[in-house]
Amino acid sequence: MKILWFCSQPLRDQDPSFTGSWLQPMAEELLKTGKIELGVMAFGPVKKVTRLDFRQVKQWLIPAALKFGKDGLPSQSVLSDIITAVKYFSPDLIHIWGAEYFWGLLTARGIIARPALLEIQGLKSACAKVFYGGLSVRERFACISIKEILKCRTMSSDCQDFINWIPFENEIIRGHRFISVQSPWTYANISDVNPVAKLFDTNIVLRDAFYKAPLWQSPDSPVIFTTAAYTSPFKGLHVAVKAFARLKRKFPNARLRIAGAHQRQGIRQDGYVRWINLLIKELDLRSSVDWLGALNADQIASELACSSVALLPTFVETCCVAMLEAMILGTPVVASYVGGIPSLGRDEESCLFFSPGDDVMCAHQLVRLLVDKDLALQISRNSHSVASNRNDRAMLAQRQIDIYKTLFALV
Repeated sequence: MKILWFCSQPLRDQDPSFTGSWLQPMAEELLKTGKIELGVMAFGPVKKVTRLDFRQVKQWLIPAALKFGKDGLPSQSVLSDIITAVKYFSPDLIHIWGAEYFWGLLTARGIIARPALLEIQGLKSACAKVFYGGLSVRERFACISIKEILKCRTMSSDCQDFINWIPFENEIIRGHRFISVQSPWTYANISDVNPVAKLFDTNIVLRDAFYKAPLWQSPDSPVIFTTAAYTSPFKGLHVAVKAFARLKRKFPNARLRIAGAHQRQGIRQDGYVRWINLLIKELDLRSSVDWLGALNADQIASELACSSVALLPTFVETCCVAMLEAMILGTPVVASYVGGIPSLGRDEESCLFFSPGDDVMCAHQLVRLLVDKDLALQISRNSHSVASNRNDRAMLAQRQIDIYKTLFALV
């Protein structure tokens, strides 16, 4: 069966240290079966649509810095090159990874007339509702720095971009008969927009490092590990900092280690991160917070193995890859009870929850795991058991193939 993926990033040898890390592991598992001929169309550092194969995968890159019209689409020349590549590959099925990009408009509008499966990754409509992450008006003004002034783009501008995409997101969802979802929360949101679509339940193949890394062992000193794919307040980094400040009252030697490409030099620094740095200074945490930068899978696994708790303070999530990674290693997780996260673990058994934005309860749950070693070990064992079954690579690859076969039989 010939499957063409439309996705955010291409397949390549180096490990991705940003969002979309699940694409390559799934591709590799599918190719191992010998049942799929895979093609990929993805954004890349090119000036025009360019063929750049990866091993046996036929792959086309389109310019990452595209300009889009009011119809949500790139220029006619780019569209023509995409259509030509699709005709050349002649797929049996197109798999569209996400409604956040224009890919889904091509099949929803019949510009590319092929059977299509839409896989939901994030929902900008849901992100827009909580974009400011509970920040007060005063805090939002404090997030305006030189970069925002020079570029005439503030946090409000970014939020408006999400809002502007919502009609296209809804068009994409309504325009597909077959949609894959990764949580009951996502199922509910998609069914609300497109009640007649056939929905498939699926999950994420993790990167190889998380299947091979040693399981978590409780460290001697208190270390909290948190990560965010990008610097938007709805990811809740400020909640992690505020909760950590409360934690420090009981554990003065605790450390907060933050993964992600957040820190920049000079005017390149995002106003939100600049404000986070000021908050850290105001709370007298500078000597206790480590900014780790972008990490690959091996580095994240190593951090998780040496951490007391993995903290996930997001305000919205369809399916949290960071939580899946922590759970399969058995690192105890404290996470906000929001979106698709509650379907990943059970409170008091395989994780601990708190309400999004509630830094007081967040700190309380962190303290519990640091004080009660038996609780931490119990959650560690249970989370690893749950994740090992849920994220089994061979099982998920076969499920994906079964979805392709089912869809192909229905069209």
